[in-house]
Amino acid sequence: MEPEITSPSFARPNRPTGVWILSLYALIFVGLLPALLGIYVLVSGQAAGNELDLLLALPISLGALISAYGAWKGDNRARKSLLFFVNLHYAFIALNNFLVIQSGQVPDDQLTTYWGRVLRVFVYPVLYIWYFTNPTTKEFYE
Repeated sequence: MEPEITSPSFARPNRPTGVWILSLYALIFVGLLPALLGIYVLVSGQAAGNELDLLLALPISLGALISAYGAWKGDNRARKSLLFFVNLHYAFIALNNFLVIQSGQVPDDQLTTYWGRVLRVFVYPVLYIWYFTNPTTKEFYE
């Protein structure tokens, strides 16, 4: 009898739980909901001079939506683009909150809340960068 020849198999590791959670979170809260809200505001006529802002935000939401799905599937390029879109999304939220504070429209008793929002939006990008650049997570994308 001849010995059985087997070829080495390079099975992808199981999808880490963090990839499930963070991809799903980005898919919903960075991609789907902002895109649907932007489309609703544009279609309903409630944009009130912010049409250009909404049209610029839609590609970010759609990019995050597609990247989140790709990152969930294990595509390394989608992982990198997800990091880009998540960071861009939250950077614009921080900028928006900062501009609202600087506009003078925020009552003095709510300034702390708005500054908290500006600082809080840095938590998500740091979490995504830390997790998706972690060597054990990167193994899933190889």
